Amino acid sequence: MKPIFLSLLTTSITFANISIITPKNNKLTDITQKELTDLFLKKTDNIRGIKVTPIDSSNGELYEKFYKKVVKKTPSQIREYWINQIYKGNQQPPKRLSNKQVKKEIQKNSMIITYSSNPLNGKLILTIK
Repeated sequence: MKPIFLSLLTTSITFANISIITPKNNKLTDITQKELTDLFLKKTDNIRGIKVTPIDSSNGELYEKFYKKVVKKTPSQIREYWINQIYKGNQQPPKRLSNKQVKKEIQKNSMIITYSSNPLNGKLILTIK
């Protein structure tokens, strides 16, 4: 398991990169790929004692890219996973929000973590290339 380290880049991020973002007042400063995967599959809701809530992108292309690169699953595998989880009564998938909705959510909820291809008003904790 390779750790994914804190990235404090403030420059413009191209669409080729995926930015992992939390609100500025969230105490999370780094995350491993395994921790990120477990969060978005809702196998856990905290990282080293810091509670976080994953938010998926409503952008289909970005959603697909994130799950292929980070979770190592295709959209159809993710749908199958969530159908199984819902059927068992275990979990619901993360909410899917647009960038505009995420920007609003970041301002009022310090516990979210999300991904984007564009800089948002949050704290960038990781860039996936």
